[in-house]
Amino acid sequence: MDKDIRDRYFGNNWNPNYDHYTYSGWALLDKVKETDSIIDIGCGFNLFKEHWNERMWGIDPANTKADELVGIMEFKPTKEYDVAIILGSLNFGTAEDVEPQVEKAVSLIKPGGRLYWRQNPGLGDHPWKGVDEIVFFPWSIELNYSWADKYGCKVIECKWDGDSDRIYAEWQKI
Repeated sequence: MDKDIRDRYFGNNWNPNYDHYTYSGWALLDKVKETDSIIDIGCGFNLFKEHWNERMWGIDPANTKADELVGIMEFKPTKEYDVAIILGSLNFGTAEDVEPQVEKAVSLIKPGGRLYWRQNPGLGDHPWKGVDEIVFFPWSIELNYSWADKYGCKVIECKWDGDSDRIYAEWQKI
C-alpha cells in the first residue's frame, strides 16, 4: 500500500473513538500493569500517554502527537517492551505489507510480554474523505492464531470487540 496515501489519510482525516470499543479502548488501562513498559504502535493522538506517562512510547507515521513520528518498519527501538498496544494501525495493505509489520511488532516485546490489538476485518467503513484510497487488510480470528503461532506467541483472547465490527486480540510472546 502507498505509504504517502496512508499517512496523508490518517494525518488529515482520522479521529479516535476509544469509547466505542468494549475491549480495545479504555478497558486496556486495567490490563496494563503499573510496572509495564509500553510501546503504542500507531498511537495517533497518543491518548494513553497521560495515563502511562514515561512508561509509554508512542510511534505514528502521520500524527505529530506521537512521541516519535515514524512507522513501525522504520522504528529503531532502544529496548524491548512489556506491552504493545496496536489499535488499528497494522490494518493496511496486503498480507505482504502487514505480515512483516506483525513480525516487527512481536520483536519489540520481551518474552512473556503481551500485545493488545484492534483489527479491521477488511472493512473500508471509515466516514472520512479519502477512505476509498485505503486498502484495508482482512484480519480474521483464524489468522490471529496462525500468525501468533508463526511468530512465537500464543493467543490469550481473540473475539469480536463488543458490539463493534472489529476484532480484539491479546497475544503473549512465548
